Amino acid sequence: MALSFAVVASSSSIMCKAINANNHSHLQDLSYIKRAALISDKSAGFTSPHPNFGCVIVTPSVEVVGEGYLYAQGTKPAEVLAVEAAGERCRGATAYVNMEPGDCHGDDTAVSALVQAGITRAVIGMRHPLQHLRGNAIRALRSQGLQVDVLGEDMQSKLVEEARKACLLVNLPFVHRAASRVPFSVLKYAMTLDGKIAASSGHAAWISSKLSRNRVFELRGRSDAIIVGGNTVRRDNPRLTARHGGGHMPIRIVLSQSLDLPEEANLWDLSDVSTVVVTQRGARRGFQRYLASKGVEVVEFDILNPRDVMEYFHDRGYLSILWECGGTLAASAISSGVIHKVFAFVAPKIIGGKNAPSPVGELGMVEMSQALDLIDVCFEQIGPDMLISGFLQPIPDLTPTIPSEDETFAIDPTVAPFETSIIFFYKTWDLYGAFSNFSPHPIQMPDEDGNYVTWFSVEHYYQVLPIIGSSITPNHVYIH
Repeated sequence: MALSFAVVASSSSIMCKAINANNHSHLQDLSYIKRAALISDKSAGFTSPHPNFGCVIVTPSVEVVGEGYLYAQGTKPAEVLAVEAAGERCRGATAYVNMEPGDCHGDDTAVSALVQAGITRAVIGMRHPLQHLRGNAIRALRSQGLQVDVLGEDMQSKLVEEARKACLLVNLPFVHRAASRVPFSVLKYAMTLDGKIAASSGHAAWISSKLSRNRVFELRGRSDAIIVGGNTVRRDNPRLTARHGGGHMPIRIVLSQSLDLPEEANLWDLSDVSTVVVTQRGARRGFQRYLASKGVEVVEFDILNPRDVMEYFHDRGYLSILWECGGTLAASAISSGVIHKVFAFVAPKIIGGKNAPSPVGELGMVEMSQALDLIDVCFEQIGPDMLISGFLQPIPDLTPTIPSEDETFAIDPTVAPFETSIIFFYKTWDLYGAFSNFSPHPIQMPDEDGNYVTWFSVEHYYQVLPIIGSSITPNHVYIH
């Protein structure tokens, strides 16, 4: 009897140790996945229109021997950098990546790097959002004998969901673009405690603290473009620069139906970054020519509304847009369903004023039950201010479906797949938005003297190819 008791006790002890070991390993996996997501976010704003990738390599003795993240579009994959950092210690190690590797044109560099380095296990935070890439890298790794665990599939728990969400959040712009075919849009504003974004006179400098304004510069640096309306240009004459000592500078977009804009404005200075003015067809032709002479791009729409504008910039390859507009345009954007997240900086000030503007104009709601509730609300104190952020729309499913060309044609044979109702030549080089002539990435090309000249985009350069020998400069290109 004593012997039997001893065996049972011993077996139970072994089982407990095994469970504890599994739990410990499970927590380590989630910790390293979160680390991969964290480092991938370091390049936010630079990798667009690609996702943010991070990779962490850990030995069986639980030592981090290599890390890497995609620095920018066209640079080495995160997995390659991590493998290079780890060297021979990759043998038998585990690679943690926040997103399944994938390249729109079938490049398998990341997968090859992990296989050739001797990695034996890969833990993946989420599958690739693009349907034509989803699962490809996972199958390739498994076919090479690697154990592949995917959060939410091979690993499930409440803690797993938290780690999975961390992977999703660092690539929200990419996921939203894949799911809804519009850029991920954030509405940002600063207001007083009594809900005013300016005094009755229109004066608004400054509502929030310097610390809050620095946070805004960070938000700008993570965005492909910043949108303002004509009222903001006339009232505030903003520069809309990131002002963070170099790095990514988002394109500036002005939405103005009447084109009633001043001739002198900081946004017409293109020395740091370009500006696009979006207006209604036929508005102030003379002023359009004036803007063109300054190098400002003008785009016309038959009917100007935020939804069409966002679809247009989606087709130009933009992933994320920061709206820093006034209440009228903010209300229009919200009503159009193109705002996904809100950042509200609330300052402990009261300005009053019956006619003082508020952050969001008329939405047509008459009862409080109609109010829009934010999702996943966060509160953060920044100096004296309170930053309240949350989503206006649910985060898309992690496996969004993009219809194939055949599926699109089957739904409506009269409409060409992915056809836009405006113009055609600006569309991306492939159906998945990897890059386009209009993508907001400068290029350098040699002039007739062999000196390199910077152009704001590939399209700016192409527009002047027929007249390259003339006196035209990158600041005098009008794309219509």
